[in-house]
Amino acid sequence: MILLVNDDGIDAPGLRALYAALRTAGLGPVLAVAPAQERSGQSHAITIGRPLRVEARHEPGFFGFAIDGTPADCVKVALDGLCARAPDLVVSGVNDGPNAGRSIFYSGTLGAAMEAVVLGHPALAVSRARGEGGFAPAAAAAAGWAGRLLATRTGPMLVNLNLPAGPAGAWRDTRVCRHGLGGFREGYVAARDRDGRPGWLLNGTWQPGAAGDDAALLSEGHPTVTLLRPDLNGDQGILTALAEA
Repeated sequence: MILLVNDDGIDAPGLRALYAALRTAGLGPVLAVAPAQERSGQSHAITIGRPLRVEARHEPGFFGFAIDGTPADCVKVALDGLCARAPDLVVSGVNDGPNAGRSIFYSGTLGAAMEAVVLGHPALAVSRARGEGGFAPAAAAAAGWAGRLLATRTGPMLVNLNLPAGPAGAWRDTRVCRHGLGGFREGYVAARDRDGRPGWLLNGTWQPGAAGDDAALLSEGHPTVTLLRPDLNGDQGILTALAEA
């Protein structure tokens, strides 16, 4: 069984395309559990202090649940109460926009996938660079990677897949690479809200990263694959040296 989640919402075309691609690939039952509305930029946030509402969505060719919470909420609720059994793989996406470089620290797509890994499940996060064309090529590529992960029976690990926009025939070769700190560089610009009051609006520009990292290779037209983990430990030797100084 595959648990499918995202941060763009239950009605997002990327999620619907990936749901169809996973089903077409014959990888087993697919259950979609996603935010009722777009919850991009939520990272690993969870909802506290109120119950989460769950709505079943049964449509021709699609079944899932919409939750009025964050992407990480969707994973936790699905694993605790909506999945008939533990999923063999959690897939998050297809996100509308790349999640390479710095973006992974803010991404709800990655937050949902990382939550699955923290809870002991393998996960695949899938994002597509913005551009012309639909989500079908990215969804088909993601289904192929999902099949590989299911076949290898990996333990808890997170594979982050970023795909160029446009038809797959225009992509360059897939590159396994490291995560870097390129990608979107966020900043705030002065702006006014709908009532004319002054404030600050988040803005971002894309900057390719260092040669060979995920953002740089994606900018060159390569699908990129990185392996991420929730272990945030740094170099313990540095701490030892500081403690002994």
